[in-house]
Amino acid sequence: MTLEEFAKIIILIASFIGAVTAICVFLKKVILKTIQPITSQIEALDRSNSMNYLVTFLADKERGIEKDPIETQRAYEIYDHYVKDLHGNSYIHDKWEKVMKGGK
Repeated sequence: MTLEEFAKIIILIASFIGAVTAICVFLKKVILKTIQPITSQIEALDRSNSMNYLVTFLADKERGIEKDPIETQRAYEIYDHYVKDLHGNSYIHDKWEKVMKGGK
């Protein structure tokens, strides 16, 4: 094998890798563009469900309805998810502070 043949093989391999990379980048963009509306809808539904659960839980607590320790633990988990992952900071936060921490 001559040096020229070896160089041609290297160029062929590099060209192949470049083509595969370009195809992968294109496919990634297409896939992300396709699933973006779906992920947005899922996040909106997640936010809505979290808020509904927390409003109901806090209203029950405010009315003096006893909650099982597991229900309370789950409420804390959902509240953390709402604040940290969904970046929620609304009347839910104010109500949580008032009911769960005795603030305000």
